[in-house]
Formats: sequence, C-alpha cells, structure tokens
Amino acid sequence: MIFRNTRVRVPALCLSLTLFSGFITAQQQPADPAQATTPAQQTTPAPNGAKKPAEPDYPDPRSLSVELFYWQTVPGSGPDIQAGKLATGYSSLFGLGKSKPAPGIDVRLPITRTGELRFEGFLNKGTGNQKAPLDATVFGTSFATGDYLSTQYQITTGKLYLDDLLHPYKFPVSKFRLKSLWAIRYLKVKSTIDAPLSTSTSLTTGTGSQQIFLPEFGIAAEYALARHVLLRVDGSGFGLPKKSYVWDGNATVSYRHGQWSVEGGFKALGFRTSPAKEVYVRDILQGGFVGIRYNWK
Repeated sequence: MIFRNTRVRVPALCLSLTLFSGFITAQQQPADPAQATTPAQQTTPAPNGAKKPAEPDYPDPRSLSVELFYWQTVPGSGPDIQAGKLATGYSSLFGLGKSKPAPGIDVRLPITRTGELRFEGFLNKGTGNQKAPLDATVFGTSFATGDYLSTQYQITTGKLYLDDLLHPYKFPVSKFRLKSLWAIRYLKVKSTIDAPLSTSTSLTTGTGSQQIFLPEFGIAAEYALARHVLLRVDGSGFGLPKKSYVWDGNATVSYRHGQWSVEGGFKALGFRTSPAKEVYVRDILQGGFVGIRYNWK
C-alpha cells in the first residue's frame, strides 16, 4: 500500500513489519501444544538402542578380590619317591611324612563380562622318620637297610586360570550355571632325606627337586542358594601316559556380606612328576579349608 501523507508513512511501515514477524512465528510453532518440548526435556537415546538392564548381571558385584585361606590337609603318609626310567638300582622311598596345614592365597579379577582371571597358590610342608626297608640310592646318596632316616619335604604350587561362563549364556546369569576352566599349573617338590646315625663315611644326606609345568582344563558348576550364598564344585587336570600329570578338585560354599566374604569346603590335589628321570614323586593332598576374602568396590 502507498501512503501519500509522509506523516503516517513511518508508523505504517512499523505496523507492517510487526504483522509479518507474527505470521512467521505462528508458522514455526507446532499445531499440538503437547508436542512442544524444550531442549532440556528431550531424551537422548542410548547407544545402539541399548537399555540399561533392570537387574545386574550377577547377584553380587564383580571386582578385584583377595582371599587368604587355611587348608587343613588330612593326615597321611606323605609323598612317595619312586624309581624312574633312569634308575640303576632300587631308588624308592615311600611316605616321607605327614603334611602340615597349608596357608594359601586366592586372587580374582574380572576381565570380561563373562570371564574372570584367577590365581591360587599355597605352600605345604611335612616331616617324618622311618627305617630304610632296603639298600637304596636316592638323590645320589646311598642308604643301607635299617638306617634311621629323617625326611622332610616342601610342595609349592600356583595355578593361573580363566574362569569363563559356559552355559546358560544369558544375563542376568541363571542360579545354576556351568563354567569352563583354562589353566596353567606350576608345582615344585623339594625333598630331603637324612641318615643322621649312619656310620658311613660317604654322604648321609640327599636332596632333590622335581617340577611340573602343565596346562589344565576343567569345568565348574555353580548354584546360587541365595543372593549372597554360592555353592560351587569344580575340577580340572591334565596328563599324558608315562609322563607327569596333575589334577585338582574343590567343593565350596561362600557367603558375602558387604565387602567381605567367608568361604569353606573341601580341596584335593594330586600329581606325579615325570617318570623319565632317575626318580619321581607322587602324592595326593586333601582336606577341609576355610578362608576370608576382601572385595574391592
């Protein structure tokens, strides 16, 4: 429109701009007021459409934990030393003595959603005495029939293994689940045989060490009796005919309260060092144990 009167030209221009601005604003607003949201009210979707589960994967939090345990082995005759493939004469001595309680450590660290890296190790000692049943040569030392022998031994072992969920593969985990075990075991046996009353002018003490370094494969079954109570049975091992072997098994029940856990049950370990040498050692350790664990947050 054109106004001839310059007195009203400026007010008319202002009125036109105002009406045009109001029209543009009305076109930008949604028709339904319920659809209008501010940026603060908008929800950002989770990556890949994933939603945080309402329940945790496991009944108890998974974190780094360390357990100290006390293993009361069943009194027995102790490990046996037997003649190996390279023996040139009688080189056996049975029952080196009763074992003493074994202190140990168990460390666990979750590394994946389903897997946990574990390390377990302990130290077991024992002493005994007996008379030599026959003339024998052990660890390069000769003992005569009837010699009074003082014996002692030390078993040191460590097992590093992956404990991984096998079945059923779902989350949250089932009350009952199976796990696969993939391990490496190191074991060393040091034995000492002494004939303190021998009148022989030669050596009267023999000392030797045998070692095992083997993989282990096994399976574990777990059942959650309650939210903080877990029952577990596991076993693993490996060996070859006429070679060294090792196996172990555990049956445990654990209870967790806060960052502390108490665990107890039965443990067993059997082994044989390589018979390809002059002598080899074999034994079975078994008995009840109890331990206390601290769980980091």
